[in-house]
Amino acid sequence: MTQNQKLRQHAQRLSSVAALSDGVEDLGIEREIVRSWQRCLNDDHLDPFKPRGPNVLEPQTLHELRSRFDAFIRLSEPELANLASALSGSGYAVILTDNKGLILHHQVEDNLTEEFKKAGLWQGADWGEGHVGTNGIGTCISERRPVTVHRDEHFLRQNIDLSCSASPILDPHGNLLTVLDASCCGTQDSRASQIHTRALVVSYARLIEGRYFLREFRNQRVLRFHSRVECVALPNEAMLALGEDNRILAANIIALQLLGIHDRSMLIGKSLSELVGNDLDSLLFASKSNEGTVLPFRHQESGARFFGFIYKYKEPAPLRGLTIKPATQSPDECRGELCNLNKLAGEDPQMLDAAKRALRVIDKRIPILLQGETGTGKDLFSQAMHKASKRKDKPFVALNCASIPESLIESELFGYKHGAFTGARKEGRRGKLIESSGGTLFLDEIGDMPLNMQSRLLRVLETEEVVPLGAEELIKVDLNIVAATHRDLVQLINEGAFREDLYYRLNGITLYLPPLRERQDLRNIILKVLEAENDTGKKLQITPEAISHLLKYPWPGNLRQLRNVIRTAVALCDGDVIDASHINLPTLVGRNIKPPLSQPQEMAAPTVQSEEPTHVEATSDNPLRSAEHMVILNALKTYNWNISRTAEALDMSRNTLYRKIQKHDIKQDNR
Repeated sequence: MTQNQKLRQHAQRLSSVAALSDGVEDLGIEREIVRSWQRCLNDDHLDPFKPRGPNVLEPQTLHELRSRFDAFIRLSEPELANLASALSGSGYAVILTDNKGLILHHQVEDNLTEEFKKAGLWQGADWGEGHVGTNGIGTCISERRPVTVHRDEHFLRQNIDLSCSASPILDPHGNLLTVLDASCCGTQDSRASQIHTRALVVSYARLIEGRYFLREFRNQRVLRFHSRVECVALPNEAMLALGEDNRILAANIIALQLLGIHDRSMLIGKSLSELVGNDLDSLLFASKSNEGTVLPFRHQESGARFFGFIYKYKEPAPLRGLTIKPATQSPDECRGELCNLNKLAGEDPQMLDAAKRALRVIDKRIPILLQGETGTGKDLFSQAMHKASKRKDKPFVALNCASIPESLIESELFGYKHGAFTGARKEGRRGKLIESSGGTLFLDEIGDMPLNMQSRLLRVLETEEVVPLGAEELIKVDLNIVAATHRDLVQLINEGAFREDLYYRLNGITLYLPPLRERQDLRNIILKVLEAENDTGKKLQITPEAISHLLKYPWPGNLRQLRNVIRTAVALCDGDVIDASHINLPTLVGRNIKPPLSQPQEMAAPTVQSEEPTHVEATSDNPLRSAEHMVILNALKTYNWNISRTAEALDMSRNTLYRKIQKHDIKQDNR
């Protein structure tokens, strides 16, 4: 069918819907599509033949919107990456929007970037139905259910080559939180072929919903259940959050479906005993044993049989004094051993995820951007990636863009020929780009690279050819780039301090290294650093109070600061015991330091061989702070109401922070 024929057919179908009074069976169109078309025609008064691109947020507004969803995006990233991997090679982009259809996050293969930009499927674009007509994102929001909008089911003529499958992501109270979407710009497949894509999107949306539910109720118990024992702790499990009196606080959509309840208000506030009867005692007893045992129980009203367990985040064990062995290696030798992805990841979920993703891309010629605060170990992580790659026998070359004077960075990066400038070495210099050829080039603090150098670097990345200063001949290089920064590159782009095209060229994938205060394995890290820095030749003891100080401190300087504080504590220790007086944290004076947040644990799927009770093991993840008011208030308290430091921690400008403080009526006397 030619393009003109498709357009005529599209116009005829729209005309049929416009003239329709009732009944859609004869049109051969899904009911949700018909309803959407009627909304576009009657409510929004859209012209299907008038081209209109989506509204796109200004960069600063987009940055502020993303900052509000930053924790949620991090929570979702593992599932977004897995969905993108499942759809890899099929031409789809994975998109996450807010509850109005504004695109917060997208993942698309490099060769399709321009195609999706041209279609308007890009960060900051508004795909609400009222603006761009029937489409996967906007119609999913209007219908509050998973939808597929395939090709000419789109209302606007300009979108009839798109195919989109979207699913809502709801909060524990049934409110629309975000939308997960997979879109393709030019598929020739039939609508029936989209069933698989839609099923994938729905499955990953349920996974994200489950993660969010557990974070929202990390301080309460949660009944996790299903009618099939093998489905407990999988994406389609049901969840009921319980108060201290065993009354139901919230329920996910799966729980309502399994229990046959259409109105959530009929369930909220009920005692769990009304649902499960005497089986409540066995569920509660099993939960106290902390074994995660999956048990059978019956729904009192319907008699239906379910399997489940009551889950509760385990509080950390009480602090006890520790014995610190004397170091057997120098700190530098310990540092060398740490250049291993598994050792660096430790037991922290975010670090484990970053290591896992790094292993998948290090040999794929994909540029990697490491994002994290100063001192989080970006340099060690880059070396560990190099050692895990096929290039491990080739050079690893590092350049810190912030520590080299602007006048020297060009010669450091590109090299120079004899006589290129006054003071040049007789033998010349090869430069970091040439030295790293075939290996790995680590560009640390890339956000501090001068603009003129950014332009030259971009050209080298595109051509893989270098011309040293004072030379004329081109030198071919085989580049594998790892860049790192603690700065917000998007904000730098908005300020004109960083090239947008270079950002996209360096950002094949972003790996986030969490600050020390957010790491799940902080206690283990402290112990390892204590052992590495114990140069006394004897065993030392550290008191619970001293450990408590180390655990509660927010560590703005991260691992570097931790090493210095512990090294000082070991030096100040007169005998064999490190106590609180040896923990030199002068910035604590007069400050209300918030301890690192406890992380909720999530359960892996149980291995089931029969209908006997089974055990489920726990993993953990980062918390999601959903309320903007609480995020800002907590950050202000953490940084003792220092506006500059709080704004930096929240990745926003001081003016924006002042506006939000005023908006939420946050006062310092609320401390």
